Amino acid sequence: MSLPVAMGDVIADKYRVDRLLGSGGMGVVVAATHLELRTRRAIKVMLPHVVASPLCIERFLREARALSELRSAHVARVYDVGRLPNDAPFMVMEYLEGQTLLSRLAQRGPLPVEEAAIYALHACEALAEAHALGIVHRDLKPDNLFLTQAHDGSPCVKVLDFGVSKLLRDEGPTRTSTGAIVGSPLYMSPEQINAARDIDGRSDIWAMGVILFQLVTGECPFAGSNVLQILAQLANKKPPAPSTLRKDLPDALDAVVLRCLEKDRAMRYPDVVALARDLAPLARPEPEPPAALVARIERVHAMATKLAAISTAANAIEALARAAPAEPPPEPDPALDLARTPLPWTSAGMGTTFPAGGTTLASSGNVSTETHAAKPRRATVRHFAAAGIVLALSASLGGLLYTIQPKAHASGSPVPAASSFLLPPLTATLATMNASSAEKPQEQAIPIATTAASVGVAPISSGSAQPATTGRTVLPQNRSTLRPPPRY
Repeated sequence: MSLPVAMGDVIADKYRVDRLLGSGGMGVVVAATHLELRTRRAIKVMLPHVVASPLCIERFLREARALSELRSAHVARVYDVGRLPNDAPFMVMEYLEGQTLLSRLAQRGPLPVEEAAIYALHACEALAEAHALGIVHRDLKPDNLFLTQAHDGSPCVKVLDFGVSKLLRDEGPTRTSTGAIVGSPLYMSPEQINAARDIDGRSDIWAMGVILFQLVTGECPFAGSNVLQILAQLANKKPPAPSTLRKDLPDALDAVVLRCLEKDRAMRYPDVVALARDLAPLARPEPEPPAALVARIERVHAMATKLAAISTAANAIEALARAAPAEPPPEPDPALDLARTPLPWTSAGMGTTFPAGGTTLASSGNVSTETHAAKPRRATVRHFAAAGIVLALSASLGGLLYTIQPKAHASGSPVPAASSFLLPPLTATLATMNASSAEKPQEQAIPIATTAASVGVAPISSGSAQPATTGRTVLPQNRSTLRPPPRY
């Protein structure tokens, strides 16, 4: 088999290939060193003879997309993807040291129940996030469960090889051709054998039952010398209890395994959270209590479900926006255009903000703009009318105050100083009324000075005549200090 890369090659100008880690039907995995960071990475490269297959490339990229969405500590992380000069895709992954559970089983034989249960719980945590995000692995087996160490030195199982995973929310029922069987026959669920188009997370729960059976007994529940025999047993044989092959196994483990291996998927565990709850009492209490691990699995599943719902809603809104026809431009509104018409004072350098559209109009030139709130034209007319009414009432009230005052002197017709505030027609009217009052008897006349003084107005003195006195001192007025007429 010709390798797509050689030892010492530099991939993407930054990853130096050090040694071969493993190989498969689609690609090889090599250990590499980042030239700048000096960190170890595992790089999965597709083999040259499968590069021409669009289906193989799609599966390769599907694995990269699935791994990039998962944040669980029990999933190998993906850091980068790219293409080699020969167009072969590669994937830069987390470098792991350890062995697969299949190798562990070959070295030690059947595992203790406590150890097998804790390994299965680690896998359940990874699957809880994947299933909530709509990712079904479809190829779970001991060879894809890698046993390594966490940062504190405790055992840690990581789920590998999402190459045949199914992305429910993006792919619909399936992307595989009709009738295609995907997965390893020893660990495939009945619906996978039948190539059902509605595969979901319960297929992975079936595989977990087979893995548990194999970890504690060393054998698979359905075995045969070829694929046809395996499929025939899977279709016709009832799965045996693990305790039939190993007498020291507890009944609780038999119940968990047999529920995972129900041929009717409606009878299986509905999700890996329910599986973890029943499996926790069988797990080893160290280094982490099983109850705490189950609680974390529940939180991971709930959070991933919430994120998946948000992502699905966002994708649906985006799809509706793309599918919706373009709306025609709205018809122009005459009232809106009238409200946006520049007013006269905008030419003087003042900007105007109109409430209808929130638009600011500014004059040309380098004059600083000032924003004013434009008032409707009807309101302006009402304001001017109100001002005119107030002025008219003020003038009438002033005239009424002076018309009720009789003339104090029979001779002449002196006009009070306050009368200079009135309009000429009103002044003429007052003079006529004073002349008619002069013809009445003198004893009926009321001194104008007293009346005027009572309201704070003094008569104008003419020549050297002294003002009339009625017990109150009235200062003579100087013509040169007349009060200027007011400005309305």
